[in-house]
Amino acid sequence: MSYMELFDKDVMEEEFSSTELLHVLSDKTSFPIDTERKVFRKKDQIVIENEIHDYIYFIQSGICGVWKNEHINSFIGESDIIGFNEILGNEPSFTSVIALNEIVTWRFSKEQVMSKLMYSQEGAFYLYQYMKLINANLLQKQTLQTEETKKQLLLTLTYLGQQYGEENQHHIILPKIFTKKIISNYLGMTRQHMTYLCKDFESNGIFETDTNQFILNKDNITISY
Repeated sequence: MSYMELFDKDVMEEEFSSTELLHVLSDKTSFPIDTERKVFRKKDQIVIENEIHDYIYFIQSGICGVWKNEHINSFIGESDIIGFNEILGNEPSFTSVIALNEIVTWRFSKEQVMSKLMYSQEGAFYLYQYMKLINANLLQKQTLQTEETKKQLLLTLTYLGQQYGEENQHHIILPKIFTKKIISNYLGMTRQHMTYLCKDFESNGIFETDTNQFILNKDNITISY
């Protein structure tokens, strides 16, 4: 890779993505390290807040909640990495990560990962790109919090549905794991206010009436903007 390419945003995102990092770590032809497939069941704690963990995990399928002091900070899923934040100093985890459904991962030793990244000439760029992504997600969450609650809820459900659910010509369908309890916790919203907003969206045709799942009508979403 040329020097100038290192300053190209698209090149950085493609060449130093979590998917590419997984390929590098799984490569046995140069500085081989141990790899283990690890499956977690719903509600399993993958990492625990304020504890030091020896592994990082690359999520292949499933969705996790990232918790801090019993509050959900974010959601992570396919192609995301668990435990990479604290890899440099092997510090205690700032958050807990809990499986919201079955999670399939590839597990690596932090010590071996650091050794392989330091062996690679471009290892530091994977760390840089990952931290850049984390900062972008935090900024997105902070920007969302400046919106009024009705718009917060609609934007959040639209994003989660497009990121983790199903989408067709007319609907955005969220996985059933995104319950009212989970979403209200994530947004720092009371359950009562959450219920009130959902009923308002249903009456305006934005939500399908379904007590077990969020289903958004794409044709009517613009009503709330």
